[in-house]
Amino acid sequence: MDLGAGDGRFVLARASARPAELVIAVDASRDSMIETSRRASRGHVTNALFVVSAAEQLPTTLAGRCDLLTIHFPWGSLLDAATGERPDLTARLTALLSASGAVRILLASSPRDRNGGRAELNPAAVATAWESTGLCAIAMRPATLDDATAARSSWGKRLLSNPDPARRAWVIELERHPPSNGPRSRIEP
Repeated sequence: MDLGAGDGRFVLARASARPAELVIAVDASRDSMIETSRRASRGHVTNALFVVSAAEQLPTTLAGRCDLLTIHFPWGSLLDAATGERPDLTARLTALLSASGAVRILLASSPRDRNGGRAELNPAAVATAWESTGLCAIAMRPATLDDATAARSSWGKRLLSNPDPARRAWVIELERHPPSNGPRSRIEP
């Protein structure tokens, strides 16, 4: 599931590449996903589903069904949930995961993104917030242009093409359970 899917291009590409996997795009804006959902229909991509919903109002039928939750460069309440600043919403997102579910987040935030909010994005604090919901960080590193390209994020590509020292971007990957054969951590400072 791609939460805050924007135009849905990431979901369409993933569904096309993985026909046996159901890939769900969720975004509060119907208009942003309409063209991509039409392209999926015309291209007979039957394993892509487009859901119009805010993160706060996700259908309860999705609980426990998500093997991979992706969040790419969120803003607003989804940014608050992704960074753990809305613990109630972070917990709701974790509830979407299956027993072996994972989360992959691409984050970028600066003080000017918030109305008097966070001074700087702290990836360790983000990981700690998700840990309180039963997940553990297995990777945490600065995001690259390749990450934004793979996420099909135009905003991410613009952001990482011309880096702003006041707005660092991060990749944070979390899993519900640590690997049984020891930590698989790829955490960079």
